[in-house]
Amino acid sequence: MTGNSRRYAAFLLVQTLCAAAILYNIQSAFRILLENIGTQNPGSLGNAASVGLAVLIGQFCYWQRLRSVSIPNGYQNIVLGHLFSFGSRIGFIFGGALFSLYFLRHVPALDLGYPDLIWRSGMLLAILFALYCYTLELERLGAALQGAFRPRPASRNAP
Repeated sequence: MTGNSRRYAAFLLVQTLCAAAILYNIQSAFRILLENIGTQNPGSLGNAASVGLAVLIGQFCYWQRLRSVSIPNGYQNIVLGHLFSFGSRIGFIFGGALFSLYFLRHVPALDLGYPDLIWRSGMLLAILFALYCYTLELERLGAALQGAFRPRPASRNAP
């Protein structure tokens, strides 16, 4: 494994851990929001801090990787590439579901002041953007792993 591959793997591992922390907290938020639709839920400062830290670290790794580390292209595996591409798309569904639940079911029933609404909305958008960047990274890796895949040309003798 080359130095570039090791650095890429390290950045991807940290981004994956950050995304896992975010998704774990999203799962907790789902449960709380579904049990208390329409009521303001006091958020835990510890949870908000851990999610905020995961967003910041994940974003740092993402942008640093884009700036200085290329995706290794020496290894190609179509099945693994498909799995990474699938993971990227399914991973963002969780963020989209949280967005839908929060804005379509929760916010209209709340009487939040503008500062609280702005803070919560800003945090939600930061989380969604972080998940988008992570899933984009997985999509790029999946595409690189599928690089050797070429559709077979149609046979000239086929009817």
